[in-house]
Amino acid sequence: MDDRPGVAIAKRQGFTVTGTLGVLDLAARRGLVDLADAFAWLRATSFRYPPEMMDALLARYRKGDQE
Repeated sequence: MDDRPGVAIAKRQGFTVTGTLGVLDLAARRGLVDLADAFAWLRATSFRYPPEMMDALLARYRKGDQE
């Protein structure tokens, strides 16, 4: 979830929250998407993200550490 007020409400309700990058990471670990392709597509949009987070996820994905 990328909406800060929504995240705060969800956390207060006891939900675990994740953002777009987390959802894509989980989908890649389950073999549903190729993370590098998904991130390349995302970079071509106006999506804002912490580049170091995307780089770290890609490094882990490429290394094969997807557990």
